[in-house]
Amino acid sequence: MEAVTAPASLPDNTVAVFRDLHLFLQDPNPVLVRALKDALVHAKTKGKCLVLVGCRRVLPPELEREFTTVELKLPGKAELGQVLDGICESAKLKKVKADARDQILDAATGLTCAEAENAFALSVVGSKAVRAVSVAREKANAIRQNGLLEIVETSQTLDGIGGLDQLKQWLLKRQQAFGQSARDYGLPCPKGLLIVGVPGTGKSLTAKATAAVFGRPLLKLDAGRLFGSLVGQSESNLRQAINTAEAVAPAVLWIDELEKGFAGSKSSGAADGGTGARVFGSFLSWMQEKTAPVFVVATANDVTHLPPERV
Repeated sequence: MEAVTAPASLPDNTVAVFRDLHLFLQDPNPVLVRALKDALVHAKTKGKCLVLVGCRRVLPPELEREFTTVELKLPGKAELGQVLDGICESAKLKKVKADARDQILDAATGLTCAEAENAFALSVVGSKAVRAVSVAREKANAIRQNGLLEIVETSQTLDGIGGLDQLKQWLLKRQQAFGQSARDYGLPCPKGLLIVGVPGTGKSLTAKATAAVFGRPLLKLDAGRLFGSLVGQSESNLRQAINTAEAVAPAVLWIDELEKGFAGSKSSGAADGGTGARVFGSFLSWMQEKTAPVFVVATANDVTHLPPERV
């Protein structure tokens, strides 16, 4: 309460930053909400700006329209490069060569600045240098912690797959479709493929080989993990998984047992209040509109369990 009422005593044209205030807004006290609304009214008349900083968006309905939400994306290579330079400077290491630098930043893509700093520092402690292999290993551990995605290490090749000659030719033709040269040429980025078959026919093997052919990391998404018990949690989990996949891009996103994750979207309104249908609709919209180089490989045993528009 003291923090919320403090801006009233500050000079005009002041920016007041509240850290971790969202922790008090999850189950808000009505008195605190009223005080925050009064502080907003006062701030508008005195040229003051109230900034709430937090790791997630938590606002009660009374305050949702009072704030403008700004969602920050994960850092890009430029920001990660600054973190890398800082680690090398503090450890008194030689300047990383251009080729090695690109590999390290590719391995760190998808991490926050703090996670990247920890990965770089751990690599320095272990090998006296920043190595892409060590950074990639730490990124796999960081992505695995959220429980939605995991990086699958694969050494499979197309030679290990029997038959499927047309699919192999199709993949090989699109092997260079993720690079900048393909963008400059105007070649559209391939969106994905659906592999259908009974268990034991090599669907998972093909998904792993696809990532090896493209030379991109393989992210595995278990559709069943998206659904949570809290209101809005399932939609939030999907957005988090998509944001992570796009941050790691170019990458291959493997969705295993697709029909089991979205089978109930037709009757979702009667079974789960429409959560499954909303998650399915958001995923379908992303598949249609995505511009990030994320190649989706989905596997299914029986496509008749999928909604027609998904197939």
